[in-house]
Amino acid sequence: MVRITIFPVATRDVRERIRRRMCGAASASLMSGLMMRKLLAIMVISCWATLSYAQKADLIVTNAKLVTLDAASTIAQALAVRDGKIVAIGGNDAMEGLIGPATRRVDAGGRTIIPGLIDSHIHAVRAGLTYATEVNWIGAKTIPEAMERLRQAAQARPASWIIVAGGWSELQFAEKRRPTLAEVMAAVPDNPAYIQLFYSAVLMTPKAQQALGLSADQLPAGITAERAASGDTTGWLNGSIVSISALFDRLPRPNFEENVAGTRQFFTELNRLGVTGIVDPGGFSIYPGHYAALQKLWRDKSLSVRVAFSLFAQNVGAEFEEYKSLTPSCRWDSATTCCGSTD
Repeated sequence: MVRITIFPVATRDVRERIRRRMCGAASASLMSGLMMRKLLAIMVISCWATLSYAQKADLIVTNAKLVTLDAASTIAQALAVRDGKIVAIGGNDAMEGLIGPATRRVDAGGRTIIPGLIDSHIHAVRAGLTYATEVNWIGAKTIPEAMERLRQAAQARPASWIIVAGGWSELQFAEKRRPTLAEVMAAVPDNPAYIQLFYSAVLMTPKAQQALGLSADQLPAGITAERAASGDTTGWLNGSIVSISALFDRLPRPNFEENVAGTRQFFTELNRLGVTGIVDPGGFSIYPGHYAALQKLWRDKSLSVRVAFSLFAQNVGAEFEEYKSLTPSCRWDSATTCCGSTD
């Protein structure tokens, strides 16, 4: 009979003595075959458990309020991370055995830590494609601050397109209004500029309109020019989601490297806001090929967000035929573009 003793985890020195004693016993050769097999089994389990415990964490967070959202609504104090995964949750003292010379330690100072958020409806794939080449007004509190961002982009990319593709509202500005054409022209006089507000309005400078072959008298279907009380155009164009999307699609498109860089940057921004998962419903003018940047990050194991996405039928009344032609290519492999989910 072999008695298995469970040793309490006390100190690192005690654990090391146990490991040497158990693992060193392999030199015994005078025992019966059955006894040897049992002993070897115990030794393997003991050595594996000891080595597993000896693996140190890459990150330890202590003095936190960890909202686990488990069945008991447990609130913990500390956590340990190894290879990008949480390997332990508990009190501060429970993390001591996982701290090594290379472990990064963070004192949360009583702050609350929650599981990652999942955005259930966001056009992240589309946003990522152009994020590296656009100007965003996220967090801009005044129109002068927004104009300064345009100015900085123009200095970094002389004569290039300046594009703000949504992501802002006039209510975020202290002035509680949209910027005027004169303000945009003063900030970027030498660049074609395109400023989109939701899917309902666009401000285009004369250089932008000229580059796209537009004028107040020659606008795409569904687009109308806004006019002031004097009858003069303001530079703002109004339209529906379909017509605004079609106008956006006429802008110069970033190359594949810029698609990848923008997707990575946009997902990093989502991480900064606590988002670790998204559901992307597709949308107008986004096709299977537009998922190539997402696919590359997935293959490179560089995705920082879990993604579930769908293809969106573009032609009203012909959706079924469209899906029949799209779905055969929906595979995550080395040869085809895909649709589905990434995890």
